[in-house]
Amino acid sequence: MGAMVDLLLLFLPFFTLVLLGWSATRGGLLPLAGIGAINTFVLYFALPPLVFRLAASGALAQPGLSGLLLAYGLAGLVVVGLACLWARARGLAQRDIGLVALVTVFPNSGFLGLPLLTGLLGNQAAGPVVATMLVDVLGLSSLCLALANAHGVQHALQGAARNPMLWALALGLVASFTGLHLPHALDEVLRLLAQAATPAALFTLGAVLARTGMQASARSATQGGGQGAQAPLWWPTLLKLAVHPALVWGVATGLKAAGWVLPWPGLLALCLAAALPSAGNVLMLAEREGADTGLVARIILWTTVGSLGSLLLWSATLGVRPVLAH
Repeated sequence: MGAMVDLLLLFLPFFTLVLLGWSATRGGLLPLAGIGAINTFVLYFALPPLVFRLAASGALAQPGLSGLLLAYGLAGLVVVGLACLWARARGLAQRDIGLVALVTVFPNSGFLGLPLLTGLLGNQAAGPVVATMLVDVLGLSSLCLALANAHGVQHALQGAARNPMLWALALGLVASFTGLHLPHALDEVLRLLAQAATPAALFTLGAVLARTGMQASARSATQGGGQGAQAPLWWPTLLKLAVHPALVWGVATGLKAAGWVLPWPGLLALCLAAALPSAGNVLMLAEREGADTGLVARIILWTTVGSLGSLLLWSATLGVRPVLAH
């Protein structure tokens, strides 16, 4: 019980920041028009320096990372298949099936996972968590968008090329491999921006969740909702928060039995990354593809609401003990 309380006390500040962003938006203190500006700051100015510094520090140069990512990718493929079966059984259009699969498999690693899991497991978790973005953005996103749209792979790759966190990751790896050291003044600017990433990202996540909920409610009131807007959401929520991490664990166990080296700290990080709620940026992809944004928004909201409990349960089940990352 003491370990569970310690975990709860560690998680609460992170989710409190999300709640503050949600409350500020719902209460009108933060105008909807201002959320885009905060999101731009986080996405282009705060998170990239954090990712760059982590990659440049050698956080991704960990033994067994290839095996970990293989386990993560194979588990994600199974989740995509199960989500497609659920969406097809509900009679959704092909475009909606692809986006439902994407929102079910794509965790919120950037805005929530990176700060939360490094706070829980220490900086050693940063490498595996950052590396999962490559699988999610380049692999699983391309697959799901291809299911939704004949031009989905092209759109996914174009989106990846515009993703500032992937560019920061690539530049950080170059700096790590070449031994490049930035001038002190420039490194200090990046350090200050990176320090702003965690609170700004979590606050913005809450604001975005509030906005999507408000917009989904408005659409339902005026248009009666989309084809899948009122479908029960227990299955995609369960897939994201329970089945996904269980599959990562199961596939990793099979790979270990086959002789792959899968270090325990990295496996913990990947299992908890899979237990994160759905990423909010999938909603923007759904809007671009003309999919049922109401359904996608509700999956994001419900997985976020349930993620505190799922992360607590998975952390306790895996025997995680909080550490001080800073």
